[in-house]
Amino acid sequence: MSNENQGLIESLLEAEAQFHELMPIKATYSKLFFRSLFWFALFSVVYTVVTSL
Repeated sequence: MSNENQGLIESLLEAEAQFHELMPIKATYSKLFFRSLFWFALFSVVYTVVTSL
């Protein structure tokens, strides 16, 4: 189970890195803002799915 969770986390971090490579914005603070939005959206979706069960 731990290996499966580790694979999920690694794939999410890889998706985030690819997202940042595709962004036309190169400023560090802008990347931090979009990274925060990415993780907020991810956790919001997970929370919504879990609480709606």
